[in-house]
Amino acid sequence: MIKNKVTKKLTIKDFEMALGEKLSKFVQDSILSNEFKYKELSEEQNNELILLIIKTLVEENPVKTGDSRINDWEIGWEENLNLLKSKKLKIESLIPKYFSKYNVVRFNGRFIQPISERFEKNTLSILVDYIFDKYLENNIDNIYEFGCGTAHNLLQVRKVNTEVNIWGLDWAKSSQKIIALINKKGIDKKINSHNFNYFKPDIKFNLGKNSIIYTVASLEQVGNRWEKFINYLLLQKPKLCIHIEPIEELLDKNILLDYLSIKYFEKRNYLSGFLSGLKKLEKQNKIKILKADRNNIGSLFIEGYSIIVWQPI
Repeated sequence: MIKNKVTKKLTIKDFEMALGEKLSKFVQDSILSNEFKYKELSEEQNNELILLIIKTLVEENPVKTGDSRINDWEIGWEENLNLLKSKKLKIESLIPKYFSKYNVVRFNGRFIQPISERFEKNTLSILVDYIFDKYLENNIDNIYEFGCGTAHNLLQVRKVNTEVNIWGLDWAKSSQKIIALINKKGIDKKINSHNFNYFKPDIKFNLGKNSIIYTVASLEQVGNRWEKFINYLLLQKPKLCIHIEPIEELLDKNILLDYLSIKYFEKRNYLSGFLSGLKKLEKQNKIKILKADRNNIGSLFIEGYSIIVWQPI
């Protein structure tokens, strides 16, 4: 194996290049408050990773997403719940175990090897800060995260809005137990929870007025079965809908890493046809799409954090 090159670190300019715009001081400060040290990979290492992805696509059968996996998520979030109890309510206990599994990430069209602790999780946190800073205004009353899991994204809301009521919705009951503990112990007194299944939306659960909803790498689990959830949102008419999800339509099949990402989406049955479906609704004058962009940030197998923002009409 050829040795890695010298240590580098991601800068504000790197994130601005990935996101395609000048970042606010709030987001810039978030970047500076974390260390994003990494090493470039040699050509040999890069080729080994590509081969690993191809072998996984051809030779292995990764677990597919779908409603049959609810018990897996119950168990996963239960682990975080127990950790939260045992670590005297340390917020770090909420970080899902799937981060940094391979210690390789995608950034601006290439693989890099993180050195800083929680590099991948902190990179996603910058994206969440960017979205929250841009869209979660002070004049909204409720913020809902669907598929919130351990609520680790929800707690970031407080960095931009200290007064709004926040709701975490997830199909796993262990998620609601985590939120109940967060509330009970005073970590956040304005956090609420509700059991909600993307595949069987609870139409009796009404969103409060003047609300914003968002999802972060959770809607990916429904494959092509997203229509019921979107219909639910059309009925509820939140002020804004935000998604940070794998969006195949925003990637380029003529670029190798993009192509492999799309094929991995298909292999795992990740979210598909979603942006195309929203565009059809826009043509029917039912919604307005405000943003649909890739951000060139991801993990070993996928670029899974594209951003879509839309609103019902």
